[in-house]
Amino acid sequence: MCELCGKKKANHLHHLFSQTKLNKKLYPDFIHDVKNLMLLCYDCHLNKKVPKFTEIEFCRIMAIEPRSKTGKELYLRHHD
Repeated sequence: MCELCGKKKANHLHHLFSQTKLNKKLYPDFIHDVKNLMLLCYDCHLNKKVPKFTEIEFCRIMAIEPRSKTGKELYLRHHD
């Protein structure tokens, strides 16, 4: 069942933190984790605003520190 509308059969996997080339390189062991995936129907995935994680949100969910230069700077700014 679609996790967004709850009405239709889910047939798409949506990554909450996008699986860009850089993100897959920085987080190969986490990018496909179930905590980063959402099951959506075709209509919701292609026609509705779907949730997205920032790098900081993704790292909090995974209980890890950010690995990108920008992510590290933001993380350190809020944890000093």
